[in-house]
Amino acid sequence: MRTIINYLILTIFLTGLSFGQTVDINGEKVEVGQEDLVLQVKGLVCSFCAHGLQKGLSKLKFVDKTKYTKGVYADITHQFVKVGLKKNKEPNIDKALDVITEAGYEVLKSYMNPTGSELKVKEYEKASK
Repeated sequence: MRTIINYLILTIFLTGLSFGQTVDINGEKVEVGQEDLVLQVKGLVCSFCAHGLQKGLSKLKFVDKTKYTKGVYADITHQFVKVGLKKNKEPNIDKALDVITEAGYEVLKSYMNPTGSELKVKEYEKASK
């Protein structure tokens, strides 16, 4: 019986690693898979804002347009954007940040999980005016 329980625990643990890592963004549990870039965006509060960011980010070459809505999911309630990444294509996070900041928003953090088991979090300082 103990062997079965240990096997189940190990299976659940390994399954969690293969699907991604979860982060809390403004009270929402967000799954960060191997082919996702998640950006916490301050000021993203209306559906018009979300549509504009989706349109701008979907033009980037590393975005997999078959995921989400043309490659981008924007959550205005919890203020984050999830970008689907093409397999074997290195994302240019700086270009994504440029699209967002040029639209008038502030990126607070980015989350990536390229290996499926190692969440990479980067915090951004507010630009001085």
